[in-house]
This record gives sequence, C-alpha cells and structure tokens, in this order.
Amino acid sequence: MSRPAPIRSHFSASDPAVGNEALQQVYARARMGRVADPGTFRYSQDVHGDTDLSLGRMHFHGTVAGHLVQQQAYSVIAPTAGSLRWEIDDRPGTGPHPFLLQPGQHYYGESQGLSVDSANLGADALEEIARTVYGDERLTLGFGAPHPVSAQLADYWQATYTYVRHTLTDPATAGIALLRAELLRRLAVATLEAFPLAGDPHARRETVAARQAAYTAAVEFLHAAVSLPITLEDVARHAGVSTVELVRAFRTHAGLTPGAYLRGVRLAAAHQDLVAADPTAGDTVGSIAARWGFPHPGDFARRHRAAYGVHPSHTLRH
Repeated sequence: MSRPAPIRSHFSASDPAVGNEALQQVYARARMGRVADPGTFRYSQDVHGDTDLSLGRMHFHGTVAGHLVQQQAYSVIAPTAGSLRWEIDDRPGTGPHPFLLQPGQHYYGESQGLSVDSANLGADALEEIARTVYGDERLTLGFGAPHPVSAQLADYWQATYTYVRHTLTDPATAGIALLRAELLRRLAVATLEAFPLAGDPHARRETVAARQAAYTAAVEFLHAAVSLPITLEDVARHAGVSTVELVRAFRTHAGLTPGAYLRGVRLAAAHQDLVAADPTAGDTVGSIAARWGFPHPGDFARRHRAAYGVHPSHTLRH
C-alpha cells in the first residue's frame, strides 16, 4: 500500500511568462492569456500534497484572463478573494462558491485581484474511492455539473478542505504517508457528496454470512498491515465490500467503526514501542506517536491514558 512521495513548493513572480510556467507545474495545459497591466501583475502559488491529492493556494494580482484543458485529475477551485467569471465547456459561473473541473474539460476565466484555493484529486484515486464507497466496481466516475448540489454541501466541502489543508501543510505531519492517505479519503468523500455524480450508483446488500466473512477478512488485514498507510477503502477492498457495508459489519460484530478499531490496533503498537524504547537514544513520545498515525501529542496522551491508565511519557521512562 505504498503512497506517493510528498510535494511542497512555493513560487512567486512578477513576469507573466514566468508565472505561466509556474502555473503549468500544477495545470500542465494552462495558459495565462491577457494581462491588462503587466506592470502591476504578480503571481504566487503554494502547493502541498502528493500526486493523488495536492492542494494549491494561488494569487493573481491585477486583471488576468486565462484558460486550460484539464488533464488526469479532478480539480475543485474555491475563490477566496477578488472576482472571477468562468466557463467550463460553455457552462458559465461566478461568485464565491467552489466549482469542479473534470478531466478533458476546457476552462476559461477572467479575474480581478483573484485568490483561490484548489484541490486536485488524481482521477484514478478518486474513481477507486468512489467504487469502494458506493460498492460498484463497474462505476465510471463522472459528475453532471460543475456546481455543488447545494449551498450546505458547498459549505461541507469547504470545511473539509480547511481541515485537510491545516493538517497537510503542517511540516510535522505532512510527511506521514498514512495521514496523507486518510486526508485523501476525507476530501474525496466530501467531493463525491458535494458535487452531482452522473448516473445512480447502487449499493450492494450483504447477507449476514457475507458480513461476518467481510469482518473476519478485514480484521486479519488490519492486524497484518497495521504499520502501512492503509485507509478505510483499502480495508473494504481487501474484504470485498463497500465502505458502508464494512462499517455495518464492524458495528455488528465489534460495536465500533473500523476506523476506531484501527486506531486501537495502532495505539497498542505505539504502546509496545514505548515499552521497548530508549529515551537516552533519542526516542520520544512524539516521534513514536507520529509513527503510528497520532500527530497531536495531547490526543495521543489522552488515548494512551484511557487505554493503559498512565501518561505515555511514564511508559517511555519505565
């Protein structure tokens, strides 16, 4: 379950040609067109993530027009400042709400003092998650429109993006592959829910016997792969069920979600590492917790104390 290497970059330029080259690092077939006043033009971008999920923050100072043909990713673009009038395959839009750009679509935009946040989700990764979430291995991913289904779901997507960005841009956590995998899942599910999927994905129904078999297979996989950056989709795919069915199986047979079960297994592994660690050799609670997917020391300490009755630093010292 290897994950792509992390990406982290920053760029700024006052030359439109140089800015266009930087923009093409994010959108290969992008082109800044008319710049009303090159003397006032400035462009900057920050990019974090990996090839499955990258987050961009871009600023276009001045009046700028541009176009692109989207390639092998789904992009959600959320204006945060300035004005933007856009067209996607001749469908117009404007305003502050996020909008979706699909592979193969043509985008044209005219902006003034524009700042945007963007999320680029790899087409293969998003389709794989969609197939597992909806329990349909034949699903061909596509969206019916660039606009969110509703203002409430647009807000839900934005809130999820804010959480993902906050975690992904933290140098202490961005390099942890299992966390990036979980962030990809969160934003992918939010995108699938917030924008109108084409067609009508159908949910499979599992018998009690099949659910028991799925639970057993999932538990065996979780214990065997606990040190890998696995996600809920990985577990569901291994067990041969959708994520919804996997959650039902765990609630039926364990009384908790598969995510909570995996956290418990990882907590146990972190506890064993604390027991075996040597603080004089540089081992720390924070490094051990992060290794097992617990980026926040306070949260890890609370969970460890609840499970083992002592603070993790006490276990490390003894």
